[in-house]
Amino acid sequence: MVAGAALVCSTAACMAATGTDFAITEVADNNKLILITAQKLDPHRDIQLQFPDEQSNIQCCQRLKASQFRPSRKKILVSNALTKGRAFAYETRLPARWQSGPFIGIAAIGPFKATDSQTELLAGNALQGPSLKATLCTSSEGVHLQARRGGELQTHLYLWLGYDIADPTCKSDIRAE
Repeated sequence: MVAGAALVCSTAACMAATGTDFAITEVADNNKLILITAQKLDPHRDIQLQFPDEQSNIQCCQRLKASQFRPSRKKILVSNALTKGRAFAYETRLPARWQSGPFIGIAAIGPFKATDSQTELLAGNALQGPSLKATLCTSSEGVHLQARRGGELQTHLYLWLGYDIADPTCKSDIRAE
């Protein structure tokens, strides 16, 4: 019985239940910040987001309250590739320090202390448990976020961009995970 419970707890739902999950962020063309999550957003949580500086370099991390986000009205094609389930899109006004224009980054939802932040990576530690790492890559038409606790895949979100990407960065086996 205990082994079965541990197996069930290896999903994105368990990751959130233990404190931290990851999301895709996108700056939309209407000066909105879009947040793509694997599950419904708890308004009592803190969110730490990568953000673009004046030269469009990735900076880490700006803290926002989840209560600042509302379900998005924009039609966004997203999926939860790990569970084949629904993904959720939220939006808020673009924070004042952020540059408008194209930007896609990573956000940590819940207790999290960043230890590394790069263009396609956000890594750190939650209050307890193994280290956490989320990576972004592009496939031929969209963006994939994969989050791992220790080495185990916990979340795999996909955001369809609506256009072809000339030089995808994902490994060819990304969809198999």
